[in-house]
Amino acid sequence: MAEQERPQELPEAVVASGEVDNGEKSTSERPAAPSPSPSGVSQHKLHSTLKTADILVHRLDKLVSTAAGQDLVLSIIGYLSHTLHHLLASAPWIALQTRLSLLARLRKTKIPKSTPSKPTQSPLLALSSLCSETRYTLRLFGLIPLWTWGSSALKSPPSDPIIRTVTYLQVLVNIIYQVLENGGFLASKGVIPQRVLDKLGGINKWYLWSIRAWFGHIFFQFILLWRQRVLQKEKMEDNERDRQLRESRGEKVDLVREVAEEQETMRAEIRSWRKSLVNNVFWAPVCAHWCFENGIGFPDNLTGLFSFSAKAWGLRDSWFDTAL
Repeated sequence: MAEQERPQELPEAVVASGEVDNGEKSTSERPAAPSPSPSGVSQHKLHSTLKTADILVHRLDKLVSTAAGQDLVLSIIGYLSHTLHHLLASAPWIALQTRLSLLARLRKTKIPKSTPSKPTQSPLLALSSLCSETRYTLRLFGLIPLWTWGSSALKSPPSDPIIRTVTYLQVLVNIIYQVLENGGFLASKGVIPQRVLDKLGGINKWYLWSIRAWFGHIFFQFILLWRQRVLQKEKMEDNERDRQLRESRGEKVDLVREVAEEQETMRAEIRSWRKSLVNNVFWAPVCAHWCFENGIGFPDNLTGLFSFSAKAWGLRDSWFDTAL
């Protein structure tokens, strides 16, 4: 479609005198709209930027106001810095830097001479290590929520016997994990005499067995997810049989409403189930690698990436919750 023709504008001299081409006087004069001053535009941009920053800071404050939120943010920073370090030290990245350097030389761009750097620790790895140590410190209180979890499981046990048994086992292995980790960390800081731990294998053994206990939680979580999926399918089949039975008895069944409500509930359960599955799938190889002194061959440069992937979904949901 051809563009619509624009009406021709009047010459500036004619507009200024109030005359038109046919010699008639203009009935009204339209004053030109004042253009916004540069200072006004800058103030508007500054106000908009500060407003956006204020919203983000309030959401971040809401996120880190809980122990779980603090651990989540610290873990994400640590895992990303670990991943970024290995990315910058990877062969493809170094090759890219070399090509860009050669291209700059071909264009006769002046390149600063690089001086041989001393072998010091990477700032990114230092940041990752700092976040990890901070999380160790925060987890010194980890036995408190574990006690609450175990108490709730005993007072209101799951109705399914398999899920109930798995839940009790998870509480147990998590308590073992936290006790061993806290003991190893406190001994490494000199709070607990190392000779106490040396009688039981030493600090490294305590850390090793704490990770193995954590892997026990991951193993039981796979069993829990399997059982939950089985129960979800059985629940859907039971609901369908119940509707058919009521229809056969002549009872009024609002099929559309009941199916919609069931699908909405099931959608939320399946989403939570998938979120837990993704978390477990990414943690399993990393934790299995750390369970052995020499590892299982999992690349160390991928541990940060897999750990971040395990936390990414949780970070997304937690960040969206801060907007509510």
